[in-house]
Amino acid sequence: MALLKLKVKKAGLKNPKTKKMGFIARVVTNGTADFEDIAKEAGRNTTMHKAEVKLALELCMDAVAEMLKQGYIVDLGPVGKLYPSCNSTWVESIEELSLADVKPSLYYHASDEVQAAVNSAKLGWIKGSDEEDAEETLAPGTVSPTPSQGGEDNNGGTTPDPGTGGSGGQN
Repeated sequence: MALLKLKVKKAGLKNPKTKKMGFIARVVTNGTADFEDIAKEAGRNTTMHKAEVKLALELCMDAVAEMLKQGYIVDLGPVGKLYPSCNSTWVESIEELSLADVKPSLYYHASDEVQAAVNSAKLGWIKGSDEEDAEETLAPGTVSPTPSQGGEDNNGGTTPDPGTGGSGGQN
């Protein structure tokens, strides 16, 4: 397995609790691998033409979408699983919880292999026009020798992505 290298940047963010301005880290991606790119890569070193792979992938993705629309958990093998889910507000008593407080969502749980690759990613700061820091690369789990920047609730950029939180996810 190739070592994943992620570049991160410092981004300003207001702490929702204290309203104090601070900083978090955000991943700068390598771009987007679209459907065409995935089909081309999947067909590499095979006798299948890219168009055949693309058609097979389209049929699979149509089936995935249909299963999700029917409320099934979809196991995508080496990618992970997709779960119909929901988010709701917290209430003190059961009588206070109503369907108006529940919002449907979709939950993604990465496979062990994908999660391990992300967890072991090598991190490095991007160099920007306002960055004076030299590029610094840290091994997974290493703490930076420089003091942490940010507000009192600095979570290091681990803010949830839309559609990944909530209850009712995994079975």
